[in-house]
Amino acid sequence: MSDEAMQRAKDAEEHRRDYDGIMTASTEIGVPFAMALAVFFTSLVMANGIWVSLFAGVATYVFAHLVVKTFFSH
Repeated sequence: MSDEAMQRAKDAEEHRRDYDGIMTASTEIGVPFAMALAVFFTSLVMANGIWVSLFAGVATYVFAHLVVKTFFSH
């Protein structure tokens, strides 16, 4: 292998690691957090109170996080 081919292989490996890190962060943290915020503010708009809204947001985050970890843990 030439030096250029070795460098391309290293670059491809680094790009793949970056991609995996970004996708992991977005699916395991970003998506559940966005869903929890939506549930929290929807619950507030429906006048359920701050504590019920907080509980609903946290419960949604935990449930969505577990679902994402379950389906993407292969």
